[in-house]
Amino acid sequence: MRILQLSDTHLRGDSSLSFQVVDTRRCLDAATAHLKTMAQKPDIIVLSGDLADSGDLNAYHILYDALSPLGIPVYALPGNHDRRDRMRDVLQGWCPADPAASPHICYTVEMDDLRLVMVDSMHPGSHSGHLFPAVEGWLAHTLAQRPDVQTLVFMHHPPFTTGMGAMDEPFENQSALAAIAGDNPQIRLCFGHMHRPIITQWQGRLCITAPSASMQIDLDISPEGGDTFRMEAPGYLLHHYENGILNTHVCQIPSDVTFAGPYPFVGSVNPSGPAR
Repeated sequence: MRILQLSDTHLRGDSSLSFQVVDTRRCLDAATAHLKTMAQKPDIIVLSGDLADSGDLNAYHILYDALSPLGIPVYALPGNHDRRDRMRDVLQGWCPADPAASPHICYTVEMDDLRLVMVDSMHPGSHSGHLFPAVEGWLAHTLAQRPDVQTLVFMHHPPFTTGMGAMDEPFENQSALAAIAGDNPQIRLCFGHMHRPIITQWQGRLCITAPSASMQIDLDISPEGGDTFRMEAPGYLLHHYENGILNTHVCQIPSDVTFAGPYPFVGSVNPSGPAR
């Protein structure tokens, strides 16, 4: 089983540049072309948030039209740049939200010996992560249903600090998420939002963030770090599960890499909070 995690596409539907610099439509085309040429196609694609740069309706249509012809099941989560209503309306079948966690887009993808659990950490008007009581209860109950099955938990916002101060904002209700993680040794936590791969342990659980499919946050480990980006190689995570072994690979998408930057995260209208 191969689960490809693509994150932070930041698509615009008006043909303008994301953050006045990045042609994210071209980045999506490069990712799609790469997927088509892969000798071993993924069985599932997970989109872990910030699909659209400004919640633009047309951006979701572009994304749907680009990935649907691949014939691979796609599952999506919202990030702070997204709009849940437009995701539900356009990305048909990609957001099979469980009504028990409404209005949040939370659900599971069940297999015999592997689970994918999708957790919505977005709150409109906020850049940072949130775990609302309805989501907290849903997640605890969901994980308790199959505690002996290896589980990938996908969420846009990581709850741990990274050392890049501008991105290390408080995660609301972090203690509740920590308690759930501590109670569930079967989980691996997979995030987006950070626009670069970061691997750590949090509450005794392995955590990894995905690189962006477009621009990468400049690695500036300082109180001000995390508020600029460079045109490094776009990428994705490939989670491979076979014979009880779960590995996660950090992969790159072929592109013309310039490492230009750093550029500030400005110039993008964000319906859910600050620009980045």
